[in-house]
Amino acid sequence: MKKNLIHFFAVIGFGTFILLACSVDDIADSMNNSQITSTTGKYQVEVMGGGYDILVLNTETGQMKRYAADDGWTELTLFATTFTH
Repeated sequence: MKKNLIHFFAVIGFGTFILLACSVDDIADSMNNSQITSTTGKYQVEVMGGGYDILVLNTETGQMKRYAADDGWTELTLFATTFTH
């Protein structure tokens, strides 16, 4: 009888361990969704020239613009480009 009781609790413990391990894996999968699914309004920014110039790419339209730091940010229209692909 004592062996049966020990085996019973061992099976209960093992089953509980498997159940918890599977549920934690499901939670981790649902929380690791860090991919960007929409490109609407997203920008990529690159600092150039020692921090005095920046390039900004609008990923929705493909437009890239360069800005220089004067008494504020001034757009340098000479470097404006639109990427299509």
